[in-house]
Amino acid sequence: MKFKLTPQKRAWPNWSIGFFGRGALGLQSLGGIRNARFVPVAPIVTKHNKEPELIKQITRKVLLASALCAAFLSGFASFASASMVWLTDLNAEVTSGRVESLVADFAAAERAGAELVILRIDTPGGMLEPTRVLIQAILDSPVPIVGYVTPAGARASSAGTYILAATHVAVMAPATNVGSAKPVFIGFGEIDEDAKLKATNDASAQMRALAQLRNRNADWLEQSVVAAKNITAEEALGLGVIDLIAVNQKDLLKQLQGRRVQMGEGDLVLETTDLEAKEGTPFESFSWPTIWLLFGIALIVLELLLTSFISLFFGLGALITALALTLGLPVSGWPVWSVFLGSSIVLLFGARARFKHYFVGDEFAEGDSELDAGFLGQRVQYVSGFTLEQPGEGVVQFRGSNWQARSEAATVSAEGQLEIVKFKSNRLWIKEITHG
Repeated sequence: MKFKLTPQKRAWPNWSIGFFGRGALGLQSLGGIRNARFVPVAPIVTKHNKEPELIKQITRKVLLASALCAAFLSGFASFASASMVWLTDLNAEVTSGRVESLVADFAAAERAGAELVILRIDTPGGMLEPTRVLIQAILDSPVPIVGYVTPAGARASSAGTYILAATHVAVMAPATNVGSAKPVFIGFGEIDEDAKLKATNDASAQMRALAQLRNRNADWLEQSVVAAKNITAEEALGLGVIDLIAVNQKDLLKQLQGRRVQMGEGDLVLETTDLEAKEGTPFESFSWPTIWLLFGIALIVLELLLTSFISLFFGLGALITALALTLGLPVSGWPVWSVFLGSSIVLLFGARARFKHYFVGDEFAEGDSELDAGFLGQRVQYVSGFTLEQPGEGVVQFRGSNWQARSEAATVSAEGQLEIVKFKSNRLWIKEITHG
């Protein structure tokens, strides 16, 4: 947004003043600097300032907007290309909301190209159905997920035992415990014994299936469901319930180096020596279409602040890109950049010229100026010009400011009464009412 005061002894500026026909905004100076009042303004494009300076300004702004777009999105590209281990936490009860967040984290880790996800667990348990959803997400993950019960004193009780059993590598810190996975029934009135038995058998079968899939101690894990057994980290390692005990994350990554894990139909050898740890955050859990959508909205908001009538079209290009990604466009590489830059440039040069007059106008018509219809007929004072050496042209003063003026008459009297009859081409048009 730009402001310019119209001081005394200054001719008509190139930036518009006051309110215009379709809501364009300006700065009006009435009675000089002391009485000036500020109104937000958009620059006016007239016949006299279209070329070539305007073209240079547009070119600079296009290049600047392109550079900002490239800088904003290249950060995500470099982020996606880095080798990393993705860290996320289950440090509360297992609920639908927490599971949704974890599933989004797993998806974000995959998009970012993470080599490994470490799920840090410290939970007393939770609801059955959200637990099943999280187990399915772990089993379907193309990125290896390490379940790590940490810090010392943490637990993977009840639902946490199922989740730990489902992970590709099960790890516990010293002084932690796991187990007590027997279903607990909460409700009003008596619970049917057959319903309890069915639920317990279903849960124990699921636990045995997970243990067999990960080649762990299925008998003990089943007993944690049927008999609510619970053991320490050292006992779990000795019984084959978990795979490793790690003192901290550094020790964990060191022990995982070169470890072979089963992924689908094949095995994957973990390379964890040079992995960079990355915490999952809400913003990084956003999908790429959402990121482009937010970027587009930000550019449109920027347009409202800068009134350049350029960033608007890059914002629309970002929205088009978000739609294309939703419909299946690859999230990286030349296709996404082609859609963004192509649509933005086409809109910029195709639609800007067509629609800009709705915001700033192409040129002033008679009566279209900061001087609305109510100012026409106002009196002005003679300053200079309107002589035989300067016929029909001069300078007048209106409410403390000097303005370039034209008159159909070649000369006017310096002592005569003058009034405004129209405004055209950045000049006041006046006529002499009476001679002095």
